[in-house]
Amino acid sequence: MSDPLVDDLRARFGDDAVSTDSADRSAYAHDLWPRQLLSTRGNLDRPPGPRAIVWPAGRDDLSALVGYARAHGVGLIPFGAGSGVVGGITGTRDTVAVDLKRMRTLHSVDLEAGVCVADAGILGTHLEDQLKRRGATLGHFPSSIHCSTLGGWVVTRGAGQCSGRYGKIEDMTLAMDGVFGNGEPFTLDAPRPGEADLRELMVGSEGLFGFVTRATMRVWPAPTDWRGRGFTFATMRDAWEAIRAIFQAGLRPAVARLYDPIDTYVFLQGEQTATPSVPKTPERPSPAAEWLLRRVMDVPRAVNALADLASTRLYTRSLLIVIFEGDDADPQAEALARATALCERGGSRDEGEAPAKRWLARRHAVSYRQPPTYARGLWVDTMEVAAPWSRLGALYEGVHEALSHGGLVMAHMSHAYPDGCSIYFTFAGASPDDASARVTYDATWTRALRAAHEAGGTIAHHHGVGRSKRAGMAMEWGAGLRWIDALRRAADPDDALAGGPLLGGEAMAAEPPAPVTAVRIDAASRLVEAPAAATVGEVRALAAAHGLTLDGKDSATLAEYTRDALAASLRAPRDPVDHVVAGWRATLPDGARAWWLAAPRRSTGPDPLPLVLHDGRFGAVQALSLRLTGGDESGPARRPPGAPGPSTDDPAVRGWIDRAAARLAKP
Repeated sequence: MSDPLVDDLRARFGDDAVSTDSADRSAYAHDLWPRQLLSTRGNLDRPPGPRAIVWPAGRDDLSALVGYARAHGVGLIPFGAGSGVVGGITGTRDTVAVDLKRMRTLHSVDLEAGVCVADAGILGTHLEDQLKRRGATLGHFPSSIHCSTLGGWVVTRGAGQCSGRYGKIEDMTLAMDGVFGNGEPFTLDAPRPGEADLRELMVGSEGLFGFVTRATMRVWPAPTDWRGRGFTFATMRDAWEAIRAIFQAGLRPAVARLYDPIDTYVFLQGEQTATPSVPKTPERPSPAAEWLLRRVMDVPRAVNALADLASTRLYTRSLLIVIFEGDDADPQAEALARATALCERGGSRDEGEAPAKRWLARRHAVSYRQPPTYARGLWVDTMEVAAPWSRLGALYEGVHEALSHGGLVMAHMSHAYPDGCSIYFTFAGASPDDASARVTYDATWTRALRAAHEAGGTIAHHHGVGRSKRAGMAMEWGAGLRWIDALRRAADPDDALAGGPLLGGEAMAAEPPAPVTAVRIDAASRLVEAPAAATVGEVRALAAAHGLTLDGKDSATLAEYTRDALAASLRAPRDPVDHVVAGWRATLPDGARAWWLAAPRRSTGPDPLPLVLHDGRFGAVQALSLRLTGGDESGPARRPPGAPGPSTDDPAVRGWIDRAAARLAKP
């Protein structure tokens, strides 16, 4: 039977730009959220898939499609490549999936300026291949690079495996074009002096405000100098202290990856071939084998105890892989020598180049290990959290304990910064049936989200929020979620975008943190937390006792200092691994409290700090956690390319912010 809506879409955009094929609708029904994969395997529930899939050819097409959706009450689902793992996509019969992969051109590369312009629908591996042919690299290598897009990276605040040199995606995004949920095209780029950097509102927005269609990105010369080694340590803490020393010395290894003893043993047992084998179609084990595996894994505390015992017998040490890369103008031999000395000072054993080479050979294989696991009757998921160095031990222990109630837990640390580090947990479990497995899965996530927050960490470092973690957003943001909602309603007043990420669901409430009333120095993390009205001079006087300092005028308040420091980092490219602000507290116009506990980086939505600092209609900053520097930081030797271009005063963007402020002012 003919569908009038589909007929309309085909008439407007062409037959080859619209599909209702059952295989397409199935493929666009959801992403790779493990909870949904578990539900699908158990025939518990599965989204039926969108009513249709549309592939717009450009921004004008997309704007027209949004207008059509608004007029006909159809929800649109932004779709990158479907490799997300947090439930960002749920296709239902009243939605249309919008796939931007026809918009996949690399428009320009200016290696001297360190800038490229590319469409948001381009696959990561295609973008990097084309940049490489021009002697450049974006430096963004997520494990999903073969099945994720530039636009997906931007809207989830993603991170790649080489973030230690190139930073996260927010450090690479210089400008972007797109279409708001009201159909208006927009351009976001560097602000004029004295204005807020509104790019930070679209990065991490997860499709709530609109579509990103094109981005101007920072690029580097392709690396020509590679140096890597493996080191093993008696304890995880010894190893992460070595990572802290490396980054606080100003060194910037592209990769600093630390495995706990269990993950170290698994890594060392992996295939030694230089090229990963072609994945085989997973086969389900015999009913007897699956029955046994499900019941063994249904006692996770015992499984973890056995794994811990095995690791103490089989391999007691933790492996750290360090890889530096640079070009002819930025050689890395000295950097590796300095890092090696710091590791030796921490009690390491040098394992040579072999572990680093093995990791490089297998670096993307992890994204394709899910199907065999699910075929065996198990479920597997990952959780990436982050905290300042001073809280890293509490974060590791708290989240590990929370996850161990649900399955076997392994962990590695990666994405390090001068002030902290990310921890990436992998956990697998099973139950006698998939319905009870899903109950265990949900309870495990609830415990782990709360444990991460209570340990003083962020609930997401680079995967985004989606539906998987949105219950924890009230703990992460406090009343600041109202900013997201006001911005969403201002950008998409008719709900043309089928929401789901970031907002909604049952919230996990948290008590507001105690107000910050005095200057507190976290010397291990090189951070200061203080009231926004405190002065740079006050901070400098207290930081000096720890060999640390804060640049700026003594009389400037921390709010003034932060505005100036953020503006300065825009005018001149900054070290992408470092940042100015690690956390902050604010009040909304009605006095409600919002907060972001200090973290080296996070992936929990957009960053409204520039907006609040510059526009009193959105509230006021009350306290800040800022990066301090030490006299022993002797690098990095080379600052990154890619200074922002000239600003564009976009009426569509100004209108969006004005409407959001008006909504926030309503009682």
